[in-house]
Amino acid sequence: YATWRDQFTQMEHMAQNGTYSEHWNLPDGQTFRVTSRPHPDGAFALLFEDISAEISLTRRFRSEIETSQAVLDHFDDAVVVFSSGGHLVMANAAYSKLWGTDLTNGLAHFDLRIEMRKWQNRCTPSRIWTNLREFSDQIGRRVSWQDSAIMDDGRHITCQADPISNGMTLIR
Repeated sequence: YATWRDQFTQMEHMAQNGTYSEHWNLPDGQTFRVTSRPHPDGAFALLFEDISAEISLTRRFRSEIETSQAVLDHFDDAVVVFSSGGHLVMANAAYSKLWGTDLTNGLAHFDLRIEMRKWQNRCTPSRIWTNLREFSDQIGRRVSWQDSAIMDDGRHITCQADPISNGMTLIR
């Protein structure tokens, strides 16, 4: 009772300031967003909003993203996807391992030009990087292509670039 009373007192104080906002997850799966609005003479109103559908959609979307990432990570080939603007959208674990790219802090600061310089520096000189740059800069209909390169440690790699939806580029 003492803990509940303290929580209620704290909620009352936050509600009077208009700063109270919580999500209440009910046992039946419903989720309510509870917020407060101060009113004259020290009163406050609590607003209960059913956000179950929104939360369910968010959870389903997050699950699909996690599943897609798990599928990509299952492949032995290094796979990376760049947006039409050249920003890294997704990559798998094999890509991170092959090129030493640490994706644990998110994808926001990686772009195709920076990654391509890394690839070029780790391989012997080749026209493949110019072709890849031209492919990624093309607007309109693009045709998949592939070429080979030799890494500085002697490994031969085959690079395949494919156009995918919304002008994105998948490189394997």
